[in-house]
Amino acid sequence: MIVENQEKWGSTQSQRRPQRADVRDRLLAAAADEFTDKGYAAAKLVDIADRAGFTKGAVYSNFESKQALFAELLAKRSLDLAARVLAHISDLDSGAAAGAGGNEIASWVVAEPRWPLLTVEFGILAGRDPAVAERYRTDRRALRRELERLIAERADQWGVGDKFDARRVATSLTALISGLAVEHSVDPEDIDEGIIADAVSELFAGAIARAHLD
Repeated sequence: MIVENQEKWGSTQSQRRPQRADVRDRLLAAAADEFTDKGYAAAKLVDIADRAGFTKGAVYSNFESKQALFAELLAKRSLDLAARVLAHISDLDSGAAAGAGGNEIASWVVAEPRWPLLTVEFGILAGRDPAVAERYRTDRRALRRELERLIAERADQWGVGDKFDARRVATSLTALISGLAVEHSVDPEDIDEGIIADAVSELFAGAIARAHLD
């Protein structure tokens, strides 16, 4: 009877114990709330752990540092946006895709203005702290390479892949979004969704036009 009860208790504990992937997902979700509420500098790992329902040790068992946690979260958000945009333009020709892609990115910037601002905050900190700079540089390069790959795939479908500079577009796009997000946060009336959409669309349209001319 005792053995049977121990087995039942052990089984219940196993069922209640969250899997590592679940813990990681909950920490990332909690970190998203903490960073957007307080900004990167003011956010604390202990508060992220509290939001997720874990101890601070759970954070360190999944992420080596606050920088690593933020970098992974930021990369995930950025790639989710890229996937969303590319899915939106998947059936469009190159001309229509430039406008639709700009609109989709602009709607995201306006709907979630704090995320691009967090990127800028992290970048400014990286410019002053060598330890943060190394992490920022590594992750931003990885993000640009992945964006480059995704954009190049779309250019191939449009028939301009061999002449389309996907690397330049990916680099320009990340910089443009960060800059427009800052301007929008300070002056949303002048730098509105339409202005943002036009700027991004013109970036894509110009790159596509150059590819056709070469």
